[in-house]
Parts: sequence; C-alpha cells; structure tokens
Amino acid sequence: MPLVSFNGVPAAAAVPTGAPEADGGLQPALALVHLGRESRAEVDAFLKRHRFAPRGDVAQAKDSQARWSIERDGRVVLSFIADNGVDHVALPAEEGVRRWAALTLATGGTLAVWFLPEMTAYTSQAIGRRIAPDGGEWWRLSAGYVPA
Repeated sequence: MPLVSFNGVPAAAAVPTGAPEADGGLQPALALVHLGRESRAEVDAFLKRHRFAPRGDVAQAKDSQARWSIERDGRVVLSFIADNGVDHVALPAEEGVRRWAALTLATGGTLAVWFLPEMTAYTSQAIGRRIAPDGGEWWRLSAGYVPA
C-alpha cells in the first residue's frame, strides 16, 4: 500500500483498484478500507457529511462534492468538500498510482470511492469479498476529475 496522506478522513488503507461493470467496462475505484481507529459515530458522521451512498444505492458524481485531481508533482488528491471545509486523501506519485490515474482518465474520469468499514485486511481479495453480493457493509460515492 502506498504511503497516503489523510486530512479529515477516518484512518484507512487507500487502495487504488477497480471493478468490472455490467457492460463489460471497468469502473476505477479507490477503496478506503477503514482501520477502526475512530468510533463508529465518527465514521457515520464522515459518511453523512460527504453524502456517501450505502451499498445498493446509486452514487453519482453530480450528487457529491468529491473531486479528484493529479497535482503538478504527480500526487493524486481526492478532495471531499463540505460546508465546514475540505477533507482530503493524497496518494503519492508512484508508478502504480500513475497508471491507475491514467486508466481512470481513459475510462471517462469518474472515480468510484468505496468506504469499507470495520475490516481487518486490505488485500484485493478482502476488498472483492466485501463488495461482492452479500459481502457486507460498504459505502460509495463518485468523484469527478478536476484538472489541477
């Protein structure tokens, strides 16, 4: 997992990933796997403040105030804008992150952000099991791309 900078976001492993779509395409995603350091009330407040949709509900970029960008130094920054300020996650300018960001831009620029609470592992397999049908609780929103 790359070294990630968090500001106002519950402590989580940030895992660049994706999932197949029904039409055969790929949905790029950033999985935020909650590490359990904050109380459930703090997590719920974050999810509500930023309008995350629970599993099964539709999450569209136009409904959220989340945006992502590629900074001049190559970092990928996801910003959650709310009435009381901006929270953000910054991923380092590493080769794998750059490839994932390029794939996200090539597929239209919309990024799915998944918040997976109360997990003990952040492997691809663990994330896949959680987002699978009947896999447990997870929340999502869509973030649009904004050039830096």
